[in-house]
Amino acid sequence: DWNRREIKDCPDLLNLASAVLPSRSLQIHYRSVYRELIAFSNVAFYSRTLSIPSKRPASQVKKSRPIEVINVNSVYDKQVNIGEAWKIAEVLKEIWSVPASERPTVGVISFNLKQANLILEVLNEMALKDHSFKSAYEEENKRKEGGEDVGFFVKNLESVQGDERDIIVFSTTFGRDSTGAFRRNFGKLGQLGGERRLNVAVTRAKTKVIMVTSLPVEEISDFLTRSGSATIPRDYFQAYMNYAIKVSNGSLDAAAKSLERLSADEGSWSPDDGGAKDPFIMDVAAYLHSIGYEPITRQQDDNDAFNVDIAIENPTTGLYGIGIECDAPNHRL
Repeated sequence: DWNRREIKDCPDLLNLASAVLPSRSLQIHYRSVYRELIAFSNVAFYSRTLSIPSKRPASQVKKSRPIEVINVNSVYDKQVNIGEAWKIAEVLKEIWSVPASERPTVGVISFNLKQANLILEVLNEMALKDHSFKSAYEEENKRKEGGEDVGFFVKNLESVQGDERDIIVFSTTFGRDSTGAFRRNFGKLGQLGGERRLNVAVTRAKTKVIMVTSLPVEEISDFLTRSGSATIPRDYFQAYMNYAIKVSNGSLDAAAKSLERLSADEGSWSPDDGGAKDPFIMDVAAYLHSIGYEPITRQQDDNDAFNVDIAIENPTTGLYGIGIECDAPNHRL
């Protein structure tokens, strides 16, 4: 039995429930269209146990930029960041500039409640000045699909559990103050359990994360400059921002490399290289190569629900056009 103080002092319901209920781990991640959106969490929090989306050609990932980092370097003052709020308004204006039928669903996540309220104030101010933005803003606020609410939202980090949208726009909020000083005070994100809040927030997007930030990433923690694994919430925060910047820049191999220290298990996630070692798969790949194709074989540690053994790119589109599944390894004679 719990007393009232134990319940009050517990950081979240998950901790309470885990003491009395059996735990079950997720096995298949269904939300993210691009594996780059879930790869960080799969390594940092799930020990690579998730079956995650199939690989897409590196050229397509670089073009689509499933994680885009926009550095505005604005001042953090009185727990808000006005520059980031206005930049987010500009980003939303661009997203909503297409016809309503072509608009992705969108949500905004800030790293504290005051910033969320400021963003709403800025959006209302922009709506007063821009009629087309006002129309789109009103339409997206009440948007439904199949009877389900998929409307636009602005929420702080602690209130997004269960939400998902095509695009999630972040205001990381924190940054240097007017004197140029940067303090490692990240509110709930930096407290006990902050890495879980980060995990929830960065896995809400189906197709894209847009990170509007003023953070000096190298100063968030000392994780990037020391040896050893992540141990405190701000280590994970710094590691994610470092990973996000690399994906945004198209440095996919460097992004994959940056994940290796986050998990103690062997192997590493890689965007496009590597190959399966099963002899039958390699024989099939060799034959395809002999008749003029350039087959791409999956990594040996990519044995999850969404992969096929061999893929062949469409030379016109650069996308994977043919998938080949070699059944032999699972049904040996």
